[in-house]
Amino acid sequence: MKNFIRCVILFVCLSINSAANAITYNVVVLPADILRVCENYYCYPEVSEIVANDLIKYFNASNKIKSPTLPEIRRTLAGNQNLKTSVKASMDKFNSRGNVDFSAMKQLSKAFSANSVLLISNSVGTENSSMRRSVWEILELSSALNVSYPYSMDTDAVLIDTVNDLVMWRGGYSKVLNSSDGSFTARKASQSYAKYAYLQAYSCDILAKTIAQNVILRFFPKTVTPVLNTKDLKPSGNYFRYESSNPSRSRIDEKEEEPLEHDYGEMIYGI
Repeated sequence: MKNFIRCVILFVCLSINSAANAITYNVVVLPADILRVCENYYCYPEVSEIVANDLIKYFNASNKIKSPTLPEIRRTLAGNQNLKTSVKASMDKFNSRGNVDFSAMKQLSKAFSANSVLLISNSVGTENSSMRRSVWEILELSSALNVSYPYSMDTDAVLIDTVNDLVMWRGGYSKVLNSSDGSFTARKASQSYAKYAYLQAYSCDILAKTIAQNVILRFFPKTVTPVLNTKDLKPSGNYFRYESSNPSRSRIDEKEEEPLEHDYGEMIYGI
């Protein structure tokens, strides 16, 4: 009889543990530029879309959070004109002023049976100017006019609880785009593609992973170690430099360089 009771207790405990491990959350990842397809001179995806795609892949591979793909979101918006208009207006507002339209986000999340939306915006600022543009607009202008300013790319991530109309988490990240000589230009197609590949690598290896892990922590505390994104960190090696060459053996024993500013960004917990 005692053995039977022990078996029952063990079975119940295992069942509860399995149920807990099977919990997943639906989160809609929405780049602020989702409706801007091939609108820039280079016809490259906007950086907010690059980051959002990497986030979606990360979430869907985690077995903790499930997210619809960007093509699925676009198809849903195309099939619902009212929702598309509402989302476009809310994204314009979020891009320009950082304001969140909870009503529009609630409508969007319901379309995907989700209770959370993760907004991603990306823009570039310049010194002595309040106007912000996309990375590709800046690259086109700086290349055409042959000007060099310190360009800082800022990415904002906002996790929204659409049930209670609350901001669950917000993260802000900054990255200097200029190469070591202070330029950010592309006079050839190969040079512009190199910039595109650079931003893809930065998103996949650093930015999206950092955002994803901190979002997962909001649903599953202590399940991952968050990547703390401080401004005084430097990318590993020369991989994230435009002018970098393949590492040679002679570099192995070189002294590690001191961290520089504005390379990764900073984490902001709360608002």
